[in-house]
Amino acid sequence: MSLPPVTIGQVFGHYRIVEEIGAGGMGVVYRAHDERLDRDVALKVLPAGALADEAAHKRFRKEALTLAKLKHPNVATVHDFDTNGGIDFLVMEYVDGMTLTDKVAQGAMLEDDVLTLGTEIAKTLEVAHDRGVVHRDLKPGNIMVTSQGDVKLLDFGLATLLRASDTTTDAFTDNPVISGTLFYMAPEQLRGEAPDYRSDIYSMGAVLYELASGERPFPEAPFAELTHAILQQAPVPPSLVNRRISAELERIILKCLKKEPKDRYQSAKELSLDLWRLSQGTTEHEGTHDSEG
Repeated sequence: MSLPPVTIGQVFGHYRIVEEIGAGGMGVVYRAHDERLDRDVALKVLPAGALADEAAHKRFRKEALTLAKLKHPNVATVHDFDTNGGIDFLVMEYVDGMTLTDKVAQGAMLEDDVLTLGTEIAKTLEVAHDRGVVHRDLKPGNIMVTSQGDVKLLDFGLATLLRASDTTTDAFTDNPVISGTLFYMAPEQLRGEAPDYRSDIYSMGAVLYELASGERPFPEAPFAELTHAILQQAPVPPSLVNRRISAELERIILKCLKKEPKDRYQSAKELSLDLWRLSQGTTEHEGTHDSEG
């Protein structure tokens, strides 16, 4: 999908565009100033044609309302959804910080830091899942660490409504049934099945793998090859990529990455508990490895 032209200084309602801060398959994100409430916000301009008709607008409004009610200190708050001159945009809390994509670009993280971040993310997913909200596009680029060191999850639930296509495998798939970012998508999403909270847990495993090893579970490849790998192949055990990864963290990561949802953690609470136990030096699975994909 093409992206609408936006210029710095342009005004959308009472939001004045200040600078571009990010771009991806779901649109371009700008820092904007809310002239009415005198605060900075993140304004996401949706791809042209993403909401092609009134029915799509109604569905998106309903989703935005659901997300606006998802109040949690680790979730970026949705403030508004509107249209200006035929351009659809979503207004969210502005988060000053660094995405995990930027952090992992500096190399694998220390295990203690992986456990701290992982536990916080899993606990946030637990709250969202309890309220019936599945993220569907969890990835390092949608997770920020604020300047105060807190985790913020972005773009909850938007992937199902914005099925954009792109020429790179790092973007959304071009299958009209599938929505998500390919490297972090659960096998059932690739099969066109409806994702649930266990799909988020798979994506969480892919994120943990990347944070701990500095590499993705499956390396970049043409679409068909990467899809086949996610569906059929076991990931390389992360300890073979980074020897400092403990046996227990590897077990947790590979359990998240199981091909079948029934073989993964069955709740984000279970996952957060195992991550927390490991961070405290107490586990129920000391010394075990589970390398099956």
